[in-house]
Amino acid sequence: MSFSGDVKKELSSIPLNDCCLKAELFSAVRMRADINRVPGGAVISFSTTQNTAARRIIFLLKKIYDVRADLKIKSKKDVDEKSFYRISFTDEGEAILRDLGIVAPDGNMSDAGYRFENDCCKASILRGAFLARGSINDPQASDYHLEITAPDEGEARMLLEILKEISIEAKTVKRPKGIVVYIKKGEQIADFLKYVGASNALFAFEDIRIKKDLSNYVNRIMNCDVANEQKAIATAAKQLEHIEFLEKHYGFVNLTPRLIDAIILRTHYPDDSLSQLSEKSVETVNRYISKSGLSHCFRDIERLVEKIKKE
Repeated sequence: MSFSGDVKKELSSIPLNDCCLKAELFSAVRMRADINRVPGGAVISFSTTQNTAARRIIFLLKKIYDVRADLKIKSKKDVDEKSFYRISFTDEGEAILRDLGIVAPDGNMSDAGYRFENDCCKASILRGAFLARGSINDPQASDYHLEITAPDEGEARMLLEILKEISIEAKTVKRPKGIVVYIKKGEQIADFLKYVGASNALFAFEDIRIKKDLSNYVNRIMNCDVANEQKAIATAAKQLEHIEFLEKHYGFVNLTPRLIDAIILRTHYPDDSLSQLSEKSVETVNRYISKSGLSHCFRDIERLVEKIKKE
């Protein structure tokens, strides 16, 4: 099973209070249901390839309203094809829609937002939306990405409002199947998993994220060290070229003592960085020369070389 499937499996088994179960069903209906109004009632149906989502919807209908749903399964024909589940019910369909606030008192479909104020119920709305039309990338195999495809702007706005309340920054993009509400930051995906109650998935996600971040940090440090070492080697090679030029075309006798000391250090330790030369200065030239001092010395030598070449 995929990481996304593991998250949905965990979410579909969370025991909740009746108010939260109703909020979850409200979200599932808003996000996934096809509603057909017929004389004297309504037919509500769900279509999904997710076994966990199908079982959760049937459980919610039975638990809250004691409604029996008709389940039809189209079995997969090959390994790559997923089984298709279609759930439908007509008993008390209209009454359920009114009770959930999806149908207004005047009998028309309501375009109002969610009416659940408790934090636990808001978490259930996000949980129902994710179970119905959500997915999350495997954090070990790819970039961090969690998304929920809302069927229209009303549902997308509902999700964005709740996510904003819990300080999760989500963005939207329009696609043929609907409006995708997505989260890209690892920390905020972790906050989402925590908020909807996916504790096991949260621990697994955070474990992978910490290891990836540590690995990336180590790689950056190693790359930085390699780059610094290569830079130091190139700088030292250039300094040795300047020293050789001065020896042939100018002579060391005309140089100041501080430049002579810098030359002695560099010729004794041709591969060392300026920091390493500074540490060895006392034992080599009998006085301490700072890294900054050495840098100034080699800069003066470079200027002298350029001046001699011009003349």
